[in-house]
Amino acid sequence: MALWVGMTVSPLPGQTPPSDQGLPGHIAAAKRWLESRVTPNRVVPSPDASRRGLLVSYELSPAVQPSGYHRSATYDDAVAALAFLATGDHDRAAFTLHALTRLLRPDSSVWFTYNTANNWPTERDHESALVRAGTVSWVGYALTLYATRPPAPAPGTAAERERTLFLSTAKQLAHYLMSLQVNDSLDPRDGLLRLGYGWITLAYDTAAHRVVERYRDSPVGGVSTENNIAAWFFLRRLGAVSGDRAVSGVAERIGRALPAAAWSDELGQFIEGFGDDGTSDPAKALDCASLGALFLLAQGDTVRARRALAAAERYYASRSGSATGYRPYADQRVYGNEAVGRFFFPERPQTEWRELPVVWSEGSLQVALAYLRLGRRDEARRLLDGVDPLQERTGGVRYASLDVPHELADVASVAGSAWLILVGRALSGDPLALEVLR
Repeated sequence: MALWVGMTVSPLPGQTPPSDQGLPGHIAAAKRWLESRVTPNRVVPSPDASRRGLLVSYELSPAVQPSGYHRSATYDDAVAALAFLATGDHDRAAFTLHALTRLLRPDSSVWFTYNTANNWPTERDHESALVRAGTVSWVGYALTLYATRPPAPAPGTAAERERTLFLSTAKQLAHYLMSLQVNDSLDPRDGLLRLGYGWITLAYDTAAHRVVERYRDSPVGGVSTENNIAAWFFLRRLGAVSGDRAVSGVAERIGRALPAAAWSDELGQFIEGFGDDGTSDPAKALDCASLGALFLLAQGDTVRARRALAAAERYYASRSGSATGYRPYADQRVYGNEAVGRFFFPERPQTEWRELPVVWSEGSLQVALAYLRLGRRDEARRLLDGVDPLQERTGGVRYASLDVPHELADVASVAGSAWLILVGRALSGDPLALEVLR
């Protein structure tokens, strides 16, 4: 069956061609839009050979964004593969996962973002490229979930070789993550994973009268709570299916360290993380409440999971036109740099996130999944309906209801669309969607 431009893929033995029949209209539309983002496609008909199968993350105009319209975030590719799996489309999921296995770097990590129309970033040319433990974890998680879904492939088949490749790649990604673990009993970050590599800060260029990104080309020692939550889910699952005690041991240490070091009784949720010097960052971030609740539920801590969801309602609930959901942050400045803030908000450079009428689709849908895990289907359904106004006629779900330069894009996005599918399928009782982050 023809699935992609210029490419024909046949189902593996035991698979049947996927069908959108039976999917609710908005879910089927989101899936069709995701399919249109897989390269090669209309936007990037001739992708770099190593990037075939990656998805173009945002629906941007080449005329407006000539250097960035074709970029693919590896996190987006991972959640898109999970969304394809949740709709029974194993072939498309595998196509993108095979692309991700080709991107493995010499240190067993993957870059945060890749161009699809050319070969940036490379080891020699990676200005502005980042590595983040969370992105590495999501890629590993998608590979592991795909490879271990039932039924097990028959020995000697193409499906078994694919499973071996995906699990081998996941193990290499895990070994990279293990190299980031803090091992110092006197450090408050002990047991947690550092961010990874590369750092970008915003600055105002007075000569050019514009905001620029400044890149630090070096390892980053800070710790992100959200990154560690993703790593815990990945390493715990990989350790369980592979029997690798070292991998399981790292997951167990993260699982103990997060509640001990990053939970804040005062906030009622996890803090954002720690700086390079070990000082805590108490900033309020939605993903530390939403993904934090999912982490706590997986650990059996229902009490604190409920508190985290209450924090989501207290700090981040937002309305933007007819859309309802949550903003990504609460009472910190949108731009910490005063000059940058003045450029974007001339009248009030200290504008805080809580002042913006913005709904973030990805984060709002993650809260919905957490509510569903708690058995609160009505709240999950309410949030799914609240994001509905962000779905465009094409089927793509806008990343946010408001454009915030360098932070949020008000355009159709792979992340928003994939999470709509995952939550919608989970509400419908799909076993694989219900298994994500459990």
